[in-house]
Amino acid sequence: MAATSDAYPHYWAILDRLPIALFYKESAKAEIFANMAARSLLGETLPDKPLSLPQLSDIRILDQHQNKVSLLSNPLLMALGGTTLRQQVLLEINGAPTLYMLQSDLIKLQFSLGNTIIVTLHPLQSPANAGAAHAHPTPFATPSADIAELEEALAFDKLMSLISTELINVSSDALDQHIEDALAALGGFCHADRSYIFQFSDNISEMSNTHEWVRDGVSAHKDNLQHIPEHALPYFFEKIHRDHIFAVSDVSKLPAEAASERQEFEHEDIRSVLCIAMLAGQKLIGFVGCDMVARQRNWTSNDLRRIKLVGEMIANSIQNVNYRVSLQQIQQELLTANQELQKQANQDGLTGLANRRNFDEKLTEELQRSARSKLPLGLILLDIDLFKPYNDHYGHQAGDAALQQVATALKKEARRQGEVAARYGGEEFALILPDSDIKACLEVAERVQQHIEALQIQHCQSDVADYLTVSIGCYSIIADKNTSSEHMLSKADQALYQAKAAGRNTIISAG
Repeated sequence: MAATSDAYPHYWAILDRLPIALFYKESAKAEIFANMAARSLLGETLPDKPLSLPQLSDIRILDQHQNKVSLLSNPLLMALGGTTLRQQVLLEINGAPTLYMLQSDLIKLQFSLGNTIIVTLHPLQSPANAGAAHAHPTPFATPSADIAELEEALAFDKLMSLISTELINVSSDALDQHIEDALAALGGFCHADRSYIFQFSDNISEMSNTHEWVRDGVSAHKDNLQHIPEHALPYFFEKIHRDHIFAVSDVSKLPAEAASERQEFEHEDIRSVLCIAMLAGQKLIGFVGCDMVARQRNWTSNDLRRIKLVGEMIANSIQNVNYRVSLQQIQQELLTANQELQKQANQDGLTGLANRRNFDEKLTEELQRSARSKLPLGLILLDIDLFKPYNDHYGHQAGDAALQQVATALKKEARRQGEVAARYGGEEFALILPDSDIKACLEVAERVQQHIEALQIQHCQSDVADYLTVSIGCYSIIADKNTSSEHMLSKADQALYQAKAAGRNTIISAG
């Protein structure tokens, strides 16, 4: 044949020497190549050059009745011509068909999908072709090693699917357990003795063993591998930073500059080690690794690929959880900030009591509630007696301190649900008392007066007493839909005015 000519690819010479009957056709080309075994099997003298489909259609072969029939209806010709065939899927990977088997009375056909169709033939045993089969004792059969490799690939693919399902959208509380499960699955599948995750600090100056799985009988080292600085294992840090991989089949053969690493590995009984970097975007966040303790291991490309895939899944999960935790922290900080802003918007800055805006809102709410429940609503207005002379004499700092002490006394009385103590004006304060008739309001007013008297805040400018005193006006009503907050404030203010007119340090209720 002319396979060694420049007109044909060099690999045709190799195919021609195979003992397996084989047709080869590239999907982008019309030519079909039949190797020597295929030409002999078909019992025809074919030219030693590429064939065309019409040439193949002229070929005849004996069927089981010893009749010569055309290949036109055979799966071989149909496959080479691109015709859709009735197929039996032998293996699938990732849900995609990988290996197909077709069979007729004349020819068994086995091939893979892709840009190239490779067809292998061996005749079925029948009286007509038994001799030909005997003459070619090496019919096509898928090697058991290839099947084992495909089955292993399928099993690993299923494992990746399970790990991915477990890790996707995992909660922060469950992340550690799912990572441990993934490491156990990886270690078991790769026949490792130990598998683990290390994470780097933010500046990648140190690393810590955060997750670890060990086979039965193998020592765990996680607790002893925390906060390892870069200078302790410089060779390893450099390799993982630069190459994103650290693969050592024989620890004893590490170079001289890796003396620290060899000492550490021998301390942990490690004979072979493989570590693959974990990245979050372009940032190195850690690595996933496997160790061999009982024996040495020459790491394969499959080992690297599988450990890398698991590392990527875990890195993505860690990053996603970190994003969610950060988002939750930001949301909580925003919520706290909003609550603080709301508090500041509703709170008097000096006394910590409700400010006038908040007081007005609460009074309106309680009036509406009183109208619905038909229960009384009480209101107390309080004014510090002769506060301006106090401020002028003792100064504004002392005045502020006095206001804060009066506010503390009011807080002691605003303890029930809905009760509000507020700073109503400069030295004026107010108490909203739901479910309180006038008698209850007067009792609260007397206790407030007693609290302030007990403070004994000296007031030498007062002609009422030697200490700070207050005048109080009280009002209570069972509201209806027409009762306004202005009405209540007006009534309470009238009572307060009467208390001041009566000599101050007095409590008056409005009728």
